[in-house]
Formats: sequence, structure tokens, C-alpha cells
Amino acid sequence: MSVTFNQQNFTSLFPGAVSAKNGTAIEYTVEDSTYRIYNPSITSNSSSATTFDLQLDHVRGGATDDHVQLTVTFNGSAVVQSVAYTWTPGNDGYQIPKGVIEAVDITAEVLGAVGALETAGISEAAAQEIVETFDTCCKIFNELSTHIVKWTDNGGRFYFLPVVCHTFNRLCVSVSA
Repeated sequence: MSVTFNQQNFTSLFPGAVSAKNGTAIEYTVEDSTYRIYNPSITSNSSSATTFDLQLDHVRGGATDDHVQLTVTFNGSAVVQSVAYTWTPGNDGYQIPKGVIEAVDITAEVLGAVGALETAGISEAAAQEIVETFDTCCKIFNELSTHIVKWTDNGGRFYFLPVVCHTFNRLCVSVSA
């Protein structure tokens, strides 16, 4: 026997889900958190086992998304043989990109150099102080935001485990022999 997968049934089991990522995933919202479930990749092997690999995301606007890789193997009778998953938490807060910091630094240094003749070099010294202060503030912000985001989850990360369990259940009812 071999198993079949009903993609349409699987997708329909997610309430209010919309197509995302050019049709390769669906997204749905629970309370104020958005979750993305990618279409499973399906691999059959010679021992009549079929493996479904699914990627799930907890979409965390402005921070790195949480990810789960779910792997479920069915035998030829559509009975679950194994379930495994890996969870990769997003861990950065809102960050000021290095390119923005460098652009501000260069602008301050150029403006300091342009005014150096008129200010007897005072503008260059002021520009260096501005660069040093700005860089320090950005470094502190980037470090603090990483820690603060860990303490301020809106419940979406907490609910991500049930999303994984629901996805597993929905996969099981969409697979048949």
C-alpha cells in the first residue's frame, strides 16, 4: 500500500488561512500572532514508508521568526511511525542595522571635515564626538533590545507548540492509505 496526501483538505483545516509565499505556504492569525505553515515536502522510500517534512514559522514582525521543522513518517497503511521536530527560536530584538550606523558616521565625519576650515578644526572634533556617542547609543540599544524581546513575548511563542500539535493532527487526517 501507499499513502496519499490531500493538500486541499489539509489547507482547509486552518481557519481563516490565506495563501502566502507564492502559494508555497499558508498563513493564519490567532489572537494577535501570525503563523505560517509551508506545504509539506513528501518523500517515499523503498520500505513503503512516506515522510512528510513541514516547516512552520511564528511570524514575529521586526524580530527574527521562530521556526519549527516537523518530520512525520507514515507506513503504507497511513499509520504514524515516527514524529520528530526541531525548534529554532528567533532571538534578536529590533536592531539598528550596521549599514545605517555606518551611513550616519560617514555623514557626520564628512560634515565635520567640510566645516573644519571655518571652525579651526572644532567641527571635526565635534563630529568625532557625535560618531562616538551615536555608535555607543546604537550598541546599547541593539544589546538591550535583544534582552527585552525575550521578556515581552505577546503569547505567540507560547501558543506556537499548540500550532505544531494542530498541524500534526491536520496532517494525519489529510493522509490516507
